[in-house]
Amino acid sequence: MQPVLIAPTRSPAGLDQRSNDHALLDQGRVALMQPYFLPYLGYFQLIAASDCFVLYDNVQFIKNGWIERNRYLLEGEPKWFGLPLAKGSHSQLINQRQISPHFDIDAIMSRLAFAYRKAPHAERTLTWLEALLKLPAHNIAEFNELALRSCCSLLRIHTPIVRASEWSPASQSRGQDRVIEVISAIGGTRYLNPFAGGALYDSAAFAAAGYGLDLLKPDLEPYLQLNQPFVPALSVLDAFMFNDLETLSAWVKRGEIVRG
Repeated sequence: MQPVLIAPTRSPAGLDQRSNDHALLDQGRVALMQPYFLPYLGYFQLIAASDCFVLYDNVQFIKNGWIERNRYLLEGEPKWFGLPLAKGSHSQLINQRQISPHFDIDAIMSRLAFAYRKAPHAERTLTWLEALLKLPAHNIAEFNELALRSCCSLLRIHTPIVRASEWSPASQSRGQDRVIEVISAIGGTRYLNPFAGGALYDSAAFAAAGYGLDLLKPDLEPYLQLNQPFVPALSVLDAFMFNDLETLSAWVKRGEIVRG
């Protein structure tokens, strides 16, 4: 199967963004995550398991997290790669951090082409990635949204993706109170969070507000990385390099949902 590169087909506000009068859902599970840079497969299991996926783009950017970088495999060892950002203040939100105009696409492509020169799906994946990196994006949140949508197209994930900045643009709430506000605005009935972060949330508080809390336990399959010991939790880019899209599409539909 040839890779399909997609971008939002509406205005810069993106697909499935806010209507002035109507919630997006009548009911269902809502997941909320910061827009990570080409995240690992477990992130996509969360998208696939939700009825609406919200990009938490209007919270403070934290340097050297997963927003502007991720890990790839070089000779059996995980290494960092990512997008350089223009200088900004510590108080800026994720959707305010600009990508550096000096970003060298050729340099990152050369590094990845060398690292994955023996991977079975390198040609397909590198062609896709280069086209993705050339898409116009004004900030890191916008680029990551484009990348996540493109990955979801390849993985056959059809969950609507929206931005928190469109549905909860000027909230003063924090933590789970902010999450509850977003669920309410979108019209969801349950919040879906990664299992590892379940301790951050109180199911009683969600119940008091009229919502349920669910947690997703990821189910991640080890795969061959050129007959080397498996290195887990790398960027989805690594999974694309070593696996066919049919297999990956099935893997991202896995995971166990438990009550919080």
